[in-house]
Amino acid sequence: MLNWEKELLAIDPDIHFRAAGGWLKTIEKLDKSVTNGYSLVGEFVKAGDFDEEYSDGLYLDCNKEGKKSKPQQDYRLFRFKDGKIRLLDLIIDGKGTWACDFWDTIEEDLND
Repeated sequence: MLNWEKELLAIDPDIHFRAAGGWLKTIEKLDKSVTNGYSLVGEFVKAGDFDEEYSDGLYLDCNKEGKKSKPQQDYRLFRFKDGKIRLLDLIIDGKGTWACDFWDTIEEDLND
């Protein structure tokens, strides 16, 4: 069991968790026929200030901060294994083809 908000705050104490929204999804494979977030193929999962059971795997967290009308979107790529979270990569205030910046890290992780 894991509390996603508490885990993220432990990694980044300055984060304003879900201040303007956000989401968490698994990453199972890449679809390089597109260059946006749809290139990161996976399922959305529940995350927040509650205990939840997560499977080992690769996860992408999108945390939105700032004004709800125009939030800053920060993306963090994590590996969850044996009950522990490890931050692999992050993009602060991602724009446009932000997902492509994760491709190399994702390919390396999925091939390990």
